[in-house]
Amino acid sequence: MRNIKLKLRDGKILEVPEGTRIIDAIGQVPDDVVAARLDNKLVSLNSRVYIDGELDLVKFDSHEGYRVYERSLTALLGYALNEISPQAKLFVLHSYNNGIYCEIEGVDITEELIEKLKTLMEDVIKRDVEILVDVIDEESAIKVFKRIPSREDAVRLFRFLPEHQRICIFTIDDYADYSYIPLAHRTGVLRKFDLLIRKPGIIVLLPDEHDPKKIGPLKESPKLFNTFEESSRWARILGVNDAGALNKVITTGDVSDFIKIAEALHEKKIAQIADEITREYGKIKLVLIAGPSSSGKTTFAKRLGIHLRVNEKNPVVISLDNYFLDREKTPRDEDGNYDYDSIEALDLKLINEHLRDLLLGKEVAIPHFDFKKGKRSGIEKRIRLSRGDIIVIEGIHGLNPRLSELVPDEAKFRIYVSALTQISVDSHNRISTSDTRLIRRIVRDKLFRGHSALETLKMWPNVRKNEEKYIYPFQENADVMFNSSLVYEMAVLKLYADAMLEQVTPEHPEYGDAVRLLSILSHFLGIMPTEVPPTSILREFIGGSSFKY
Repeated sequence: MRNIKLKLRDGKILEVPEGTRIIDAIGQVPDDVVAARLDNKLVSLNSRVYIDGELDLVKFDSHEGYRVYERSLTALLGYALNEISPQAKLFVLHSYNNGIYCEIEGVDITEELIEKLKTLMEDVIKRDVEILVDVIDEESAIKVFKRIPSREDAVRLFRFLPEHQRICIFTIDDYADYSYIPLAHRTGVLRKFDLLIRKPGIIVLLPDEHDPKKIGPLKESPKLFNTFEESSRWARILGVNDAGALNKVITTGDVSDFIKIAEALHEKKIAQIADEITREYGKIKLVLIAGPSSSGKTTFAKRLGIHLRVNEKNPVVISLDNYFLDREKTPRDEDGNYDYDSIEALDLKLINEHLRDLLLGKEVAIPHFDFKKGKRSGIEKRIRLSRGDIIVIEGIHGLNPRLSELVPDEAKFRIYVSALTQISVDSHNRISTSDTRLIRRIVRDKLFRGHSALETLKMWPNVRKNEEKYIYPFQENADVMFNSSLVYEMAVLKLYADAMLEQVTPEHPEYGDAVRLLSILSHFLGIMPTEVPPTSILREFIGGSSFKY
């Protein structure tokens, strides 16, 4: 047996026999370490190494570490539920602020059940059980999960995976679970969590993202939660909750009708929003649309405009891009770079004055902003509202009260748009909303902006940081939320994104993100984009839209 060399961040070289577990090669690790990064790929500390590479430890307070902690906790919840009721089925559905929302089928959700689950989970944490990992093929995985009564979803998933795809199965005692991201190496690192009833399901409450020893109360966002619930109803209408179910639809040849129904659900919701605005037209004169990057805000605004016209209302679109301050007046971020995402980068005084004057029946001159020169140059257009007109503004700051503080609240209708993922890999492996938007953006940036997947991955942390600062704090200000996600979109996006992500190589720190996204997409069979309607929100990212952007 030959030896391999592992280079640590501090320059130290570990020489160990091939097949050695990473944890055995390193020895004892600090309590806040939950995983490792081998040549920039996220792996379990219990993984075995067979080639030379660079090794780094992943702590809880990193984005990768937090993902590992979260997924490990839901695996532990699955373990506890299996101990109590092997027939019960766990669905890990979506994030909810500082928690993960789950539903359980086959057992009543009561305080007694919650206490039993918590007690079992805490007992396994105290015993500090190893979470072992085994890499097997799809046929072996099918045999493992056929023996688990509640995991027919996993069996269905593995049936559609490519031949010879390697699958990581994690075990706690004799309980097996599948995960496309690594789990922690021991249950003892999962020190803090809580379980709360949140009808019709439960919340797995997570520790503070920067301190695994602290856990706060659940941050409530009732409008966001209701939007997730609506998305779950849409998934039930379509009969597809996970990748395996979608793959079955694709292979049976029913995908054309399936796409039409998914798009019709979007159309119906947009029409309902337009009807609500129209009913209150005597009061509502300003529609504000906001949402994070790649949520489909632009296409949503265009489709909403069509429905408003059907209702005999004329949308007058005002672009916030015309209200940027001259570059030298733009605030800078903590690194000294211009912060174009800050609301302070906009001429708030002028925006408010123009909105007020328009609602008073006055004419206003919309400025033109020259992005090459970084300053205003002349007038874009002059507008005055006529009978039936309604102002529409779309942008990341749409729900920030400062953007329209001179306009009475009763005259505003606020819409929050986001891609709240409707489909999971399987019942235990959710796909985060952030990853859905990131895949969308990678495809769009490459096709229309000439940016590589690596460039988009590099800028994404800053995008997410600004969303946390400028968008999410105001999402509950919305009068209505629209979920732009489509159940079938991963199957279309993979045809574009796979090749783009495969260009990211191991020497880049972003390689781990590329591997994670490729892993998500690997669970889906492809759908050719020919069936995607030209007005679909998905067309904003893959091209072929009948709208002009």
